[in-house]
Amino acid sequence: MIDNYLEELDNLILAADEIIDIEILRKSIWETEFEKLGFYRYRTFFRDGSMAEFSERLIEEKGILKTTKYRFHWQNKDGGLIKRWDNAAHHPEIETFPHHLHNGFEEMVTPHPGNTGLEILLLIIKNLM
Repeated sequence: MIDNYLEELDNLILAADEIIDIEILRKSIWETEFEKLGFYRYRTFFRDGSMAEFSERLIEEKGILKTTKYRFHWQNKDGGLIKRWDNAAHHPEIETFPHHLHNGFEEMVTPHPGNTGLEILLLIIKNLM
């Protein structure tokens, strides 16, 4: 499941005309006797000059794939924040805690359901089309 998910993410990156480059900062998969774990950190560069960094920790357990930790940061060509989706536990006042969205500014925090890197990459690509 983790392998398939990462392959699907990689295939989308390779097929997307909006993506002009990628840096794979880390990509690890390991197994214990109880579960399979995965982690990746990618930096993608888009035609409009924006950049998105994706970090996601995955667990495959009893036939279920879950994202346990994530941070998807999208910034414009000048380094300004466009959006950042994450589940860091630092906004307990948000109704979707720990999942939230920094929308345009670090301090502009809004509720947002949890997402996968694949879902966010598709959302970014759609916004760039």
